[in-house]
Amino acid sequence: MSEIIDGLQAEDLRFEVGSALGVRLRELRAAVNRLEAEAARTLEVFDRTNAYEADGSLSAASWLRHRCNLSYRTASNQVQLARRLPELPQAEAAFASGEISSTHVSLMARAADQVGLEPVHEQESVLVEAARQLDPRMFRQVTIHLRHCVDPEGTLNDANQAYQRRACWLSETMDGVFVLNGTLDSEGGAILRTALAAVEGRPVAGDGRSARQRRADALVDLARHRLDVGDLPTTGCQRPHLTITADLETLAGEPAGAGVLSWEQLVTADTVRRLACDCSVTPMVIGPDGEPLSVGRARRTIPAPMRRAIVLRDRHCRFPGCDRPAAWTDGHHLQHWIDGGPTAMWNVWLLCRPHHRLVHEGGWRLERGVDGGLITVPS
Repeated sequence: MSEIIDGLQAEDLRFEVGSALGVRLRELRAAVNRLEAEAARTLEVFDRTNAYEADGSLSAASWLRHRCNLSYRTASNQVQLARRLPELPQAEAAFASGEISSTHVSLMARAADQVGLEPVHEQESVLVEAARQLDPRMFRQVTIHLRHCVDPEGTLNDANQAYQRRACWLSETMDGVFVLNGTLDSEGGAILRTALAAVEGRPVAGDGRSARQRRADALVDLARHRLDVGDLPTTGCQRPHLTITADLETLAGEPAGAGVLSWEQLVTADTVRRLACDCSVTPMVIGPDGEPLSVGRARRTIPAPMRRAIVLRDRHCRFPGCDRPAAWTDGHHLQHWIDGGPTAMWNVWLLCRPHHRLVHEGGWRLERGVDGGLITVPS
C-alpha cells in the first residue's frame, strides 16, 4: 500500500491539465473512501475478537487513541461505526466501492441508533442512492426526514431540548470590543438569518466589507431600526436609545478627550461627530466639580419635517453607487453643524451607516458636484 502511495506522490503534476487533475481527484477521493471502508471492516474484526488486548489495551477505542493518535471521541465514533456497518449491507457495499463516504455511512448508522435498525433496513436502498447523489449536509436532511416520519415524538423532544438550549452572551473585552456568542434553535436561527439577509442585501461593487462584517453591520442595523421605531418599553421614563456624552471641544473635533456611550464605553471625537450629525442634542452646563448647573431642552439636529423632505428627495443612501433604503440611513451634514454648517436641505444628505462611518471615521469627504449630486473624495 505504501508503495502505491509513494508512486502517486512521485508523479509530476505541474503539466497536467485541469480536466485530468479533476479525474485524478475523483479517483483519489473514491480510493480514500475505499480505504476508510477497509479500515472499518478491519476495526470491526479487531474489536469483536478483542485483538487490542495483545497490546495491553482495555478497548478498541483506547487502542486507537494511543496507537493511531486519535481523539477519544473520534476513536469511539469509529468503533461504533465499525460495529454498525455489517448491519447495513447495502451501505457497506457502496462504502467499500468508494461511492459514498464515511460521513454518509455515519449518518445512516446514527439514524439506525435513533429510530431502530428495521426502518433503516426498509429504506436502505433509498438512503444509499441519496448518499450517492448528495453531499453530507444535504444527506443529513434525508436522515432527519426519515426520523420525523418514524419517530415524531423523539424529534419533538429533540426540538424542545434545542429550544431550551437557547442563550445569548454579550461581553465586553478589555479593549472595549464586544463579543457576541449565542445558541438558537432551528426556528430562531432561521428567523435571524432571514432578517440579516434582508438587511444585508446583495453585495455591490466597491463594497470592501467581508461577509462577516456585512453580517455584523446588519445585526447592528436591526437593533438600531428597532430602537428608531420607538415602540419598545420605556426605561427611566424614556424610550431606549443610545446616549453619548461629550465636551463641546470633543464635538468640535479638538483634541479634548473622548465621548462616553451609555454603558461607559469611550469613543473617538470622529464617532461623536458622526452620531451628532442626526440626533437629539441636550446642552448642559457643568460646574468645576462636575456638577450639572443647568440643563437645556433637547432638540433635534434635523427637525422631523425636514427629514421627511430629505427622505422624499434622496429615497436612499446618496453615497455614489449605494441604494440602501432610507430606513437604514442617517442625515449627514456636508459641513457639520458644530462647524457652522446650516441644517438646510442642500447641506444634509442621507447616508447609510457604513458609508456614514466611512466619511467620518474613515476620513472620506463628500462634496456637491456641478450637477447637484454628491462626489466622493477618498482619504
